[in-house]
Amino acid sequence: MRTYHRTPQQRDRRFARVRRMTQTVLIGSGVASGVFVGYAASTAKPVSTVRPPSGAPATSTGATTPTTTLPSTAGSQAPSTVYTPPTTAPVTTTTACYTTPSGTTVCY
Repeated sequence: MRTYHRTPQQRDRRFARVRRMTQTVLIGSGVASGVFVGYAASTAKPVSTVRPPSGAPATSTGATTPTTTLPSTAGSQAPSTVYTPPTTAPVTTTTACYTTPSGTTVCY
């Protein structure tokens, strides 16, 4: 039979140290995972986009371009000219909003 040089108290202390080290590693990794998930959730954007329903009517402003006729000067033979102001495309913006699981509404 083989004799051990460690007493039962020494063996118990060694197991206690290993147990504490294991707990420290597991708790540390859990905290690190929680921090990463919180960071990823705060910087995430929604994957899907909001689209109008398929039966929605097409938007049209129906506006026409105004024209201005400048009068010709009284003794000149030059015909009157028509001024057409430059046109700009209508500005349309799409705002997508979503609600996080915590109840916060985010629009961008």
